[in-house]
Amino acid sequence: MFDNQRPGVYSRVELSGQMAGDGSCAALLLPSQGGQEVSARVESYHDGLSLLAGNNLALDCLRLLFGGSGEVIVVVAPGFAQALEALGGFGEVRAIVSGFAETQDLAALRSFAESSAQGQRECVVFAGIDAPQAAISAAQSLNSGRVVLCCPAISLEEEEEAHPIYGACALAAAVVGASSPIRNFNGETFPALHHAPLMPEDAVQSLLKAGVSVFENVGARVELIRALTTNGGNLRSLNTVLIIDYVMRSVRQSLRVKLSAGRATIEGVRDLVAVELASKRDAGIITTFAPPRCRPDKNDPGICVVEISFGVAHLLSKIHLTAHIRV
Repeated sequence: MFDNQRPGVYSRVELSGQMAGDGSCAALLLPSQGGQEVSARVESYHDGLSLLAGNNLALDCLRLLFGGSGEVIVVVAPGFAQALEALGGFGEVRAIVSGFAETQDLAALRSFAESSAQGQRECVVFAGIDAPQAAISAAQSLNSGRVVLCCPAISLEEEEEAHPIYGACALAAAVVGASSPIRNFNGETFPALHHAPLMPEDAVQSLLKAGVSVFENVGARVELIRALTTNGGNLRSLNTVLIIDYVMRSVRQSLRVKLSAGRATIEGVRDLVAVELASKRDAGIITTFAPPRCRPDKNDPGICVVEISFGVAHLLSKIHLTAHIRV
């Protein structure tokens, strides 16, 4: 039970077996260049041109993020601690792209994202690491459904310097801008990305097994092989996390409307939650759900305790075809 005296709707997620995105704001955290410090909410790429003048990396990232995000929180700071502190003052975001890619910094961002999710402000952290072995080590250390690592470094234009954050920005923008949490990012083409260096297949396989999202060139296009989180368990697929966040936000929002509209009854809450879950099932976002369980709290009859369980729809990533041929 949440120890919070404010009226409202609160939720908690517990994962068991196969039981386990909505907002358009992304955040960009970058180390400062030449003493530049920025902490602002930017509503268009044009607005960022003067704010980030001379910082080509930040402007490139901003351009990629505005491919999906309605607004971007930009934090450019000399150190990670200052950047994270500044980010905390902006409120809710759906995706955080970090240019601070040291494992200890990403671990702090993992804690930030997990704490935000517990506070009903779900978000996912995206970062890029160029060296395959470093990416594998970081993924194994982080082991979180809230952290996505992208590899390798990618360029935006021919002969332009490659950077691992570009893939993170492109994927974050696609996630934030997706109309449904079941949009399949596996094999997604990213026209804004120009070139991903060729890696040996064994390196690619090791990265994917570790939970690293790998980009590669397919002809003249840059594609994402699989959208993965660094979690080694049930939250390995990025879509699984997005579905959970989407369903929980949707149910909370419906209950908030019910709560503010007037007298809410236990039966009314139960019916509303069942309708919400049924609509998600019909849309293919979840596969099954159990009838919601609603009861008044034994210590405070003004609190309604709602328990839900549902099965997440798993997007197909592989098909194994077996042929039995008689000649």
